[in-house]
Amino acid sequence: MKRLIPILLLLVSACTPTLVSMPDKERLVVEGWIDSGDNPVVMVTTPVKAEDYERSAKSLAQHIVTRARVTVQEDDGEEVLLEGRVDENYLPPYIYTTDMIIGRPGHKYTLKVQYGNHSAQGETTVPEPVPLKSVEVSHSAYANDLYLVMAHLDRTDVRYRFFTKVEGKDTQFYPCILSGTSGLSAVPIMRGWSLIGEKQPEFLAGEVVHLKACTLDEAAWQFWQGFDAVATLGLIPFFPVHDNAPSNLKGAYGYWAGYGVTFYTVEM
Repeated sequence: MKRLIPILLLLVSACTPTLVSMPDKERLVVEGWIDSGDNPVVMVTTPVKAEDYERSAKSLAQHIVTRARVTVQEDDGEEVLLEGRVDENYLPPYIYTTDMIIGRPGHKYTLKVQYGNHSAQGETTVPEPVPLKSVEVSHSAYANDLYLVMAHLDRTDVRYRFFTKVEGKDTQFYPCILSGTSGLSAVPIMRGWSLIGEKQPEFLAGEVVHLKACTLDEAAWQFWQGFDAVATLGLIPFFPVHDNAPSNLKGAYGYWAGYGVTFYTVEM
C-alpha cells in the first residue's frame, strides 16, 4: 500500500519528494475539519498520483468533486446537509460547509460523503481548547531579518497541532511541519506548509503571523504524525514513501478532524 495525502498537500514546490505512489481510484480524497466555535469545512477530490504534482492547476482542477452529498451529524442529532460552493480562500477552491453546525467541545461529529458509487465516513470529537502559557518570538541564528516562534505550554499531557496564516500572504491556515507535540513543555513553530509565498521555515521581519493552536483527538493526531513523516522523509533525495498515512475515514484517503482552537497573533 502506498501513502497518499489529500490533494492540498500534494500540490507542492519542486523541492518536494517524488513519491512512488499509485492511488486507489475507487477511493475519494477527503480533507475536513471542525473547529470549536466554528462551522465544518470539507473538501472532496478524486486521487492524484503524487508524481503528478507538477501538473497544471487547470488539469488538477478536474479532480475537484463539486457534486458530492456531504453531511455532518452532531452526536445523535439529525444529519445536516452541507452546501458546496466556490471559495478562493482555500486550495482546492471548493468547499462544503454549513452555518447550521458549530463545533462544541466534548461533542462527537460524524461526516458522511457520497459521490456516485463512492462513499466515505468518519467520526471525530472536538476537544476542549487549552490555551498556551505564552508565545515567544526570537531572532533566527541564521539571519537578523528572520524570526522564530516558540509556543510554551502549560500542560504537557495535551496533544497539540499548530497552523499559521501570514497576514497579507496566506488566505487560510496552513499546517506547521513537526508542530505536533505531546509531553513537551515547548515546541518551535515553523511557517505553515503553504503552496505559495515564502519557502524558508522562519518568519520575516515585519510579518504579522496568526497562530492557530489546536488540541486534537488520537485519530487526528495520528494523521498529522503521518503528514510529518512524509514531509521530513521527503528531505532525503530519492527516498520513497510506501505506507499508508493513518486516517479515521472509511472509504477515503485523508482525515476528518475536530479541533479545540485558541488563536494568537504575533508580529515579527
